[in-house]
Amino acid sequence: MKWTNFIFAVAFSSTVLAKGILPCMVYRHGLTNEQMDDLLARHPNGTIRVTAQDWRAMRYQLHRFDCMTNYVHLIGSTQDCERVLLYLHDKAVDLSDATNRLGRIRRELEKERDLAAERAREYADAYTDATNRLAVSLADYMSASNRAARAEARHNAIVSWAEEQRDKVISPLTKAIWQAFIDRLKKEDD
Repeated sequence: MKWTNFIFAVAFSSTVLAKGILPCMVYRHGLTNEQMDDLLARHPNGTIRVTAQDWRAMRYQLHRFDCMTNYVHLIGSTQDCERVLLYLHDKAVDLSDATNRLGRIRRELEKERDLAAERAREYADAYTDATNRLAVSLADYMSASNRAARAEARHNAIVSWAEEQRDKVISPLTKAIWQAFIDRLKKEDD
């Protein structure tokens, strides 16, 4: 017996003896369900402290009792124990097979989910890359467009300046030179 169980037994025995329960009425690991019910009936405001081990044992007994009563009811109501046992065995096999099938389906779905998540990441990365490339292309286009506009403005300014210089000169030969220069500036590239 563990030291904590011994202390519990001594403390509990002194409490139990004071309430009228004899040591022979107490199991090795505590009171029976009926004894606890009797104590709580006599002392409705009383509390019972139960160890985790005792609680697990009580739960096991209750579940075992439920299963056993269901089993006894099935056998008793049909009067055919062999048929009931075969039926229960077949149901257990069917449930086991269904569980295995569901496990396979779950694994397949998880695999497909992981593949879909990977594809979604690839699509997101491709979208981000395409968006970034588009932004760079637009920036390049805007920069080139701005440079072209500035170059055209400079070209027009030079043509205007050359026309002013042509108009200022008096000599027809110099005017012809300036006009040839202006024509060359205005001529489209071939």
